Amino acid sequence: MTDEEFEELMTEARAEARRISFSAPPSDDDAGYAFHTQHAEFGAPAH
Repeated sequence: MTDEEFEELMTEARAEARRISFSAPPSDDDAGYAFHTQHAEFGAPAH
């Protein structure tokens, strides 16, 4: 395996790991998700 082939394989593996680890969030219509996301961004540091 060449260095280029290895790098391409690692790039694909990283992309697959991201897709598995960071799945797409629920739609914008999900008010509960939006509330908790906003709390995590802005409210949590205030505690």
